[in-house]
Amino acid sequence: MKLAPENSKYVYCIIKSQEETISFGNIGFQGHEVYTLDCMDFCPVVSDEPFKKYEIDNEEEINIHQNVVKEVMKDYSIIPVAYGMGFKNKKLIQVSMRVGKKAIKKSFTLVDNKVELGIKIFLPKDTEIDNEKREHCKTESTENFEKITSQSKNLNLFSPRLLMNTTYLVDKEKIQIFSDEVEKLKLKYSDYKFRYSGPWPPYNFVDIHILSNKKGGFR
Repeated sequence: MKLAPENSKYVYCIIKSQEETISFGNIGFQGHEVYTLDCMDFCPVVSDEPFKKYEIDNEEEINIHQNVVKEVMKDYSIIPVAYGMGFKNKKLIQVSMRVGKKAIKKSFTLVDNKVELGIKIFLPKDTEIDNEKREHCKTESTENFEKITSQSKNLNLFSPRLLMNTTYLVDKEKIQIFSDEVEKLKLKYSDYKFRYSGPWPPYNFVDIHILSNKKGGFR
């Protein structure tokens, strides 16, 4: 394992303040330790990394970033932070946390104890489309999922066969209820293809660039 720099730090996500520093083990870049910093009401989850420009095409680092966030999410409600949030020192993180405190608090109220679940529904290949059935499927799916979930966002319909591409914010206690509903719809519309993904960190429901001036979804 390479030694980490002493001052510069990289932020993966944010959790509620804990009584003691938490170590998530050596799961950061280059096998560095991932741990929490005390910043009053909220704690950024960080590792000690060189201050540099993080390239958006670096798949290895992006995968590490995402895996750290998923690991933290197992036990804590989180605000995910976009890949690439490096800081020269702890003080600059603390300043950013103070400046963003209002937005962080608002985001945490929204996502506390929730995860993101995604649904894509594809129309069957090489068959004549039954428009009435198509609309019934879309309407029934939308209505049934919205009864279970807190919020939803419609994402890009990147294929002409894609009937629905929606992500939902779901209480952790309702994940199984949501999954059961997916199975019921799959049985009813067996010639349609359902692609169910998650649980994910709630990337599409918070400003994940909350420690910078940028905004946008990321996964």
